Amino acid sequence: MSDIACHCGRRGALFAKADHSLIRWHHCREHLDMERVSLAGLVDSTVPPAIPQIFLDTDVTRLHPKIQTALDWKPQGDVSGLLLHGTTGVGKTRGIWEIIKRLWAEETKKDRQLKFEFLTMRKLETTIESGFKEQKHGTAIDYLINCPLLILDDFGKERLTQRMASDLFAIVDERSTSRRSTIISTNFNGSTLLDRFDNRDKETGVALIRRLKDYYRAVGVG
Repeated sequence: MSDIACHCGRRGALFAKADHSLIRWHHCREHLDMERVSLAGLVDSTVPPAIPQIFLDTDVTRLHPKIQTALDWKPQGDVSGLLLHGTTGVGKTRGIWEIIKRLWAEETKKDRQLKFEFLTMRKLETTIESGFKEQKHGTAIDYLINCPLLILDDFGKERLTQRMASDLFAIVDERSTSRRSTIISTNFNGSTLLDRFDNRDKETGVALIRRLKDYYRAVGVG
């Protein structure tokens, strides 16, 4: 989407249609005509167009209380990540989408789009495998390292080959040291995550879990 400039040189205001798709107005927020905006059926964008329907209307009061405490998360200094761990069904993924919606709404009020990538571990496997097949593995990993906000959902459910272990560590390590925002959900805790690494990869597993402890705010349920 191009940034259509207002006559004053500022970015055009960003609004949403009824289907949540985005449209850039031809005037900035200072100079736009709100009556014309309203007649066009446009409103402030509060959810990203890519959000799954099931997460559109979450009742946050029904989330586990500890998940609710994480909804105001934001990176602080070296602690640039959020780790939600706990059993299935406590609302980890719903909580993550609530955080994304909040960050999205904050950005669109500044007439910017929040750049993020939400990946289940199955989709992460597919992304990495496609990179190998197309001989663009390095490009795929660099994209995941440099994405402004990366979400990895169901961490620990991937097929943990030596290649995957190495790639996961590279992604987590480089994002942490670069203070790039990352949100991870998992059904595992530190010791059960480490159990998934075989003897050839134990050192990688220990190093990865150390990064999670040092650079992530951990919220555990159960």
